[in-house]
Amino acid sequence: MPGLRNLAGAAAVLMAIMSALATLAQHYDVRIAFRPALVGETIRLASNQANAALHFAMGGQSEQKQQVPAAPPDPAVALRADAAGRLQAKIPAELYSYFDIYIYVSKADSGSLSQHAYLFRKISDNSLTFEQSFPVSTGRERHERYFTSTPTGLFELDPDRFEVSHYSRTWHAPMPWAMFLNATIKGRQTGVALHSAGSHIAQLGSRASGGCVRLPPEKAAELFQRFQKEERGYVPVFAYDRANRRTSGDGVVLRGADGKPLLVPGYKVLVFIEDYGGGNTPALVAVVV
Repeated sequence: MPGLRNLAGAAAVLMAIMSALATLAQHYDVRIAFRPALVGETIRLASNQANAALHFAMGGQSEQKQQVPAAPPDPAVALRADAAGRLQAKIPAELYSYFDIYIYVSKADSGSLSQHAYLFRKISDNSLTFEQSFPVSTGRERHERYFTSTPTGLFELDPDRFEVSHYSRTWHAPMPWAMFLNATIKGRQTGVALHSAGSHIAQLGSRASGGCVRLPPEKAAELFQRFQKEERGYVPVFAYDRANRRTSGDGVVLRGADGKPLLVPGYKVLVFIEDYGGGNTPALVAVVV
């Protein structure tokens, strides 16, 4: 068998070399350094090859390396990446130095991202790290008493309109933990806010509000208190878009005579709302814990 013959041949050659060196050492001042680890490894490798040849000759199968199947892609990771990519494509680079928390809201009626919010936190290199996601309810997008639409674009939160228990006179409904958008829409200060869904929890994940962004009650309370405690700071003033009679939804800021953004006290939280359902990733419902 080729493997056994190879082993016998290697051993014979090794013995002949060692015999010659021993004879040489008797006639000359030669020091022989024996390295048993190296020899042992050589013999071990030859022995393994011989054993494999013997196993194959006896009718066995040659050993093949087992292929470890690759783990399937995690849909949740793809959704987060999609939301983060949408944020980064929309936000002007200069705004990153003023905000720490970024909230992506999809007001789409269907799709992998639809009716969900994704919250990201900025880290030291201005990249965004995912923190949490949860289902929301945005406007019904139809004509009722008013047109129940949720505005799109980039928004700051209004530091003067954080209300634990706001009551809507328009809809005659409570809006707990209300965090209003700091924006003018259609020439008027907007009444749209992020707030608790209250008794409408079952509708989260679908278009169901009068225009506000409803959040799971525990998330609304958590974010309200967190932002007030941790996210106060100076933020730029968004410019007014006269052509569309609204505050800029593209992050255009007012500037002073020196060309720098005008800064005012506010919350270092930036919200991006758009009508985008996501890519081809299968829909995944976020579980609120």
